[in-house]
Amino acid sequence: MDNILVPALSQTKKVLIGLGEEWFYDYKNISNDIEYKNLLEKACLDHEWLVPFIQYHYMKNHDDSRTRAFTKLADLIKDKDYFIVSTIYDFSNKDNLFDSSRMVFPCGNIEYLQQKQSRDGELISVEESEDFAQLMQQIDKALKNNGELSEIKRVIYGNDELIFNQKRREWSKAQYNESAYLAQWNNYQRWLSGTLSEDLLILELGVGLEYPTVIRFPFEKIAYINNKAYMIRVHEKLYQLTEQISKKAVSVQGNSMDYIKQV
Repeated sequence: MDNILVPALSQTKKVLIGLGEEWFYDYKNISNDIEYKNLLEKACLDHEWLVPFIQYHYMKNHDDSRTRAFTKLADLIKDKDYFIVSTIYDFSNKDNLFDSSRMVFPCGNIEYLQQKQSRDGELISVEESEDFAQLMQQIDKALKNNGELSEIKRVIYGNDELIFNQKRREWSKAQYNESAYLAQWNNYQRWLSGTLSEDLLILELGVGLEYPTVIRFPFEKIAYINNKAYMIRVHEKLYQLTEQISKKAVSVQGNSMDYIKQV
């Protein structure tokens, strides 16, 4: 796979990065784990609300195949004035690979819980919630007890069910609480306004059409407006460019995490 990223990075100080669906945690291996597979199958029958929490439990207790790609990306941009916008909601910057003040997650994260039907209620840290810790312990027990789910109860706070603070299909009828990311979104907008007359590398990695108004369409607009911008779009399937930016952008067909790891 030809890689033009290194020379492009050498010619700019400012880098705008978009991380999309290709950077979600890969749960395919869960089907190879009999205990988790059994638990998920039972949850899908009559405890569907539990599925995201079982997936979280699995992720926290298994290696993350994305680590190498994240580490490589962090190394590539460590000396740059960068900002990362991401629609993935299952990444935590606990290892401080990136500067947290230079990241925004408009679709949520795995660090907070919210009330299902409150778009402006309190956000609760998963690490500080005793109820959430008990839920993880109940999943531990279910894994050892042939997937028995009858004793597992929903986490309730203020007469409302707690879910992850995430904008995802399973909770399409929930009221997504945006308060966790809005301050960082304002920081992103301020940073972005300072790039209009500057050389800017726009690196769009694995961004599909799940939430195109968050990254894909805005990035195309930024590339079009800024005469000094250059864009690299990498995606396994949706790598095509619009005609308006075709002369100041390049597309790469391929998995974006593999692309970064091969730099």
